[in-house]
Amino acid sequence: MKKTTMAGNAAVRKRQRFAKRAERLRTEIDDLEEALFSVNEKDPELRCSYLETFRTEIMRSFVLSLHLAIEDLLRAILFDFVARQNRRLTKKETIRIVNDLRSADLIHWCGRLNLLSPRHYDALLELNRIRNRCAHHWLLDLPSSKRVGPKGKRKRITVPAVSYQNKSLFAKRTFVDDFSPVYSGLYLKLLFRVWKMQGKL
Repeated sequence: MKKTTMAGNAAVRKRQRFAKRAERLRTEIDDLEEALFSVNEKDPELRCSYLETFRTEIMRSFVLSLHLAIEDLLRAILFDFVARQNRRLTKKETIRIVNDLRSADLIHWCGRLNLLSPRHYDALLELNRIRNRCAHHWLLDLPSSKRVGPKGKRKRITVPAVSYQNKSLFAKRTFVDDFSPVYSGLYLKLLFRVWKMQGKL
């Protein structure tokens, strides 16, 4: 009975410790939001503009972080394959070969070596395209326009700065309902594959 009570008290203290830490982190995040993006600006027009920027930057950050995470997993998968296929290479040489590959080349090599299914290969090429748009373009919430159609009947259409499945990636529904489930799911599949490969599962 005494041991059960002690374990219960320890669990309560642990929850309280994490609750306090979470409060501190929430306060720190709020301070960062205000310092970097002025999300509490008093002027409503400016506040709206700053919040729109903050919203876009949250999405951009997610895309970049997700791409980096998946890229690391692909490097682990390719490293394992090369190390098993060519034992003349030292571990250091294999790591250098894999790490020197650019993102697109990494995806292409994983595809050529059948380390990815055709569906996942296509999805990762699309993610790489989206990452490039997010990384190399500053204003992601400003659409552009282009003319389409045959001569004499051309019309001007609006084109999102970053598209996914012919829609603006930065529309909430597209980002949350379409993009995030596909690539979060792909990340988890690759993560479990790497863990299994490394004997963690």
